Amino acid sequence: MQKYFVQIISLAVFVMILGISFVSEAAAKTVAVGTFIDSTHSHYGKMICEHLQSSIQNGLVQNKNYTVVERSNLDQIFKELGLQNSGVVDSSSAIEIGNLSGADYTLMGKVVEAEVNPYNSFAYEGLKAKVSFAMQIVDNKTGQVISSDMVSDTDSSATKNNLKKFIKSDLVPGHMSVNRDSLVYNAAEKVAGKVLDRMNDLNPLVGMVVAVDLDEDTVTFDLGYNDGVKKGDTYTIYTESDPIVHPVTGEILGVDEKFVGTVKVVKVQDRLSVGKLKECEVTPVKTDKIRRGK
Repeated sequence: MQKYFVQIISLAVFVMILGISFVSEAAAKTVAVGTFIDSTHSHYGKMICEHLQSSIQNGLVQNKNYTVVERSNLDQIFKELGLQNSGVVDSSSAIEIGNLSGADYTLMGKVVEAEVNPYNSFAYEGLKAKVSFAMQIVDNKTGQVISSDMVSDTDSSATKNNLKKFIKSDLVPGHMSVNRDSLVYNAAEKVAGKVLDRMNDLNPLVGMVVAVDLDEDTVTFDLGYNDGVKKGDTYTIYTESDPIVHPVTGEILGVDEKFVGTVKVVKVQDRLSVGKLKECEVTPVKTDKIRRGK
């Protein structure tokens, strides 16, 4: 009887470890980043399209939650499917992309606005850049669009001086060109950050608490610059308990989670970050889990 009891306990521990491992492995996703399309046909459209593609792809590569399909392999797949000049994919194409590339998600998009214009208010006048990007994230297993959104942001340069004479003048076109390029690039970087946030909402970055300082109300966790953590980000601390098992099939569906608290990132290094505790239901401890977002 005692031997049988020990076997049952061992099996339960094995199932729990298996469940946690399953969830951890399932968190890592492979992403196919399609060629972004410039639908503006403007001076900045193509340039910003390429810049967004590079910035978003680099952001995914730096995030350990993702593996990005190699560009050369993906270009060949898109060519075979006739999608190289399309900013969207249909259901059957998405599933085929998943089968051919192993990607869980396909990220597509179109630059629909990329411009810099002068503005004049009561106190200031200057330049304002705006970039808008129509994004689409498709689940390659089901072919369903799981996120479709218009992402926009701006950047501006203002002065109390009479900048209008420079905007209208042909005497210093080089100066204004550099200024305009910088503004539109900054706006594009903000848009890229928002797209990456959408990806992270679908598949949150997960790490572990490695140190707790209750005197300073801070926790240190094992994610850093290399994982895409940024100062000012909000992370949620939680604990995992028993796996949730389907009562009929026996399939492990997930792991029960208990909320511990939230932190705001105040310091980031390559492989670790420090967060200031904002709200806590219980005292955090080492080995608690932590993920991006609330």
